[in-house]
Amino acid sequence: MARRKILFIVNPHSGVGDKSNWIAIATKMLAQDFDLEFKYTTHRGHACELAQRAVTECVDIVAAVGGDGTVNEVASAIVNTETALAILPMGSGNGLARDLGIHTLLPFNALETIKQGHSIRIDYGTANGVPFFCTCGVGFDAHISWRFSRGRQRGFWNYLILCIREYFRYKPKEIILEFDGQQCVKRRAFIVNCANTQQLGNNAYIAPQADLQDGLLNVTIVRPFGFWGAIRIGTMLFLKQIDKIKYTETFTCRSLTMTVPRGTPFHYDGEPVRMPSEIRIEARPQGLKVIVP
Repeated sequence: MARRKILFIVNPHSGVGDKSNWIAIATKMLAQDFDLEFKYTTHRGHACELAQRAVTECVDIVAAVGGDGTVNEVASAIVNTETALAILPMGSGNGLARDLGIHTLLPFNALETIKQGHSIRIDYGTANGVPFFCTCGVGFDAHISWRFSRGRQRGFWNYLILCIREYFRYKPKEIILEFDGQQCVKRRAFIVNCANTQQLGNNAYIAPQADLQDGLLNVTIVRPFGFWGAIRIGTMLFLKQIDKIKYTETFTCRSLTMTVPRGTPFHYDGEPVRMPSEIRIEARPQGLKVIVP
């Protein structure tokens, strides 16, 4: 019986940790049962290129070693194929890994998932054709993603400091939302988040009811709020109760069209990108094969 092949795609710049230990541990734990290959990314989009090549070479598993941006690039290249995604979470948020129950602190546990785990198929989404696997949206979180991507410092605490500083500068946007081509609403929103996973990362739950296998998107609208509202929202994010406070509305849908002011920041899986004023977001059921505990 042929040995299964694993390609580890390593982003050396994601997160704040040294990844050399992961490679040594992976070799020790997996080399007896798998054929292993390790490749480092050198530029944005490189992980996607490497993963696409792996699919054509019939690699069984592609492991993303990095954060949600690296996971997005790798997963985007292998959707709707028989190649499975494995995640070795080394980023700042690690949203998809956390939702899948993959350990984000100890490399041994994450590698044990590859060795002993099994594969399932999960949903993903597209925004104007661009795949996302955790969340996408407009508003304050997209604004922060844009700012954070241009800074030199990484990590949770630097992200938190940026959020606090920018909160006092950010102006909510007027946004029109059409759900499944039927219901249409207009909101002045601080955030409109469209989620495939429950959380943004770092155990901040923007969509506590989201299910990775239900074929639906969970939309959370956060309306403007004052200083004490900010404290309450921040607390409820981590208590998985953001959907229970007066500043939020939640919906589920299979597709969503957002009409936003020109130049409004947009993000998918924490990666900022410029989008036109009309953004079409769709659920793609069961499109990604992934290794889970």
